[in-house]
Amino acid sequence: MQGYGSDRGPWRYRLFPEHELRAQILKRCTTNISSDGRSLGASLQPHVSSVNEDRYLIMDLSLPNGVWSLNCVFDGHGGYETADYLVSELPSLLMAGLLPTVTNLEGVSDVLTRAIFDVDEAITRDFLKIFPEEVDEIATMSDITVKARVNDQSSGGLNHQKALRCLRGSTVLLTLVDPTKKHLWVLNLGDGLVAVLGSRRDASSQWNASILSDNHNGNNPAEADRIKQQHPGEPECIFDDRVLGNLAVTRAVGDHSFKLPRIYAEKIFLNVEPGFRVPAAIESFIPRNLSPPYVSNLASVRYVDLHEQSSCDCFILMCSDGLVDLYMDGPDHVESHTSLVQKWVGIVGGVVKDDIQEAMLRLLRHALGAEDIDSVSCMLNVDMPVPYMDDTTVILQML
Repeated sequence: MQGYGSDRGPWRYRLFPEHELRAQILKRCTTNISSDGRSLGASLQPHVSSVNEDRYLIMDLSLPNGVWSLNCVFDGHGGYETADYLVSELPSLLMAGLLPTVTNLEGVSDVLTRAIFDVDEAITRDFLKIFPEEVDEIATMSDITVKARVNDQSSGGLNHQKALRCLRGSTVLLTLVDPTKKHLWVLNLGDGLVAVLGSRRDASSQWNASILSDNHNGNNPAEADRIKQQHPGEPECIFDDRVLGNLAVTRAVGDHSFKLPRIYAEKIFLNVEPGFRVPAAIESFIPRNLSPPYVSNLASVRYVDLHEQSSCDCFILMCSDGLVDLYMDGPDHVESHTSLVQKWVGIVGGVVKDDIQEAMLRLLRHALGAEDIDSVSCMLNVDMPVPYMDDTTVILQML
């Protein structure tokens, strides 16, 4: 396999025999299955020295009217701390918000968007408690003072962790199904995450794929226009299809360098140790931060009435952008988003009802190289010094 940059390899890898590939894929995945066996999650990052920044949740929410099914994918960027915080804090917020809505489903969408907003606002509040001073006072603080307050690892590191949640970011993809399995809500915040509803009328029919998620990034004209309208007179609020020329996503939890006044990035975030992986990239956009926030924490929610699907076979496929990238990164893998998800639904649909683990394995196997044993082996264990594929997380749910 060819490498990247000045040292292009080639790199060594072990060629696995066909009969080992299933076990080798499973070995490199973290998996979780729901209590009823109808939801399965798998997360894959085979590069041995890389930390997987994806996180996912498969949970039952026991409410007075029955058990709701909650599945989430959190794609961390810059680090995993914000995604970890979502895993720990979001379920309780959702439980508290859903309790009053079990008899009035019209309020569910608002509960979901509010919970994401509240998680992000909690990150802000926790950080500002460390630095309660006014902006003018922070501007005069010495680097020594800032570092002593924020880099407190020797005394437990609570302040450092709170700061890291601001520096890092995470996109969110969430599905919620009520106890009757007749109502589905899909929430997403950020880009790259995909939710698909696969359905067919009967065993003799073809599978149909319906994309249920949106892309919140600078390539989306509606998102770019929204930010430009919110920041008139700032031609560089979006350029190179990125927020302030730096961040691809236009909505996320975390990423507070794009949400707070620039002095926080200048005086505090750049003094967090360890902090940003590439401080120079942060320094380059700080002068453009004139009227924050530029990145939103307002999620999109789509409601799907599943009554029409009651006589159909149907399932939900959720994934992080790593699955998409496995198809788009190679020179021979050029196809539309629509045809790609239709392909996924066809791969999964034939077996997901009878064997959800087999459906997951077939999808991952196809993404890693399909029937090309050499390509699959290479993706699973090539000895490159840097990551060669993005973190890849998939959740399948039978309805």
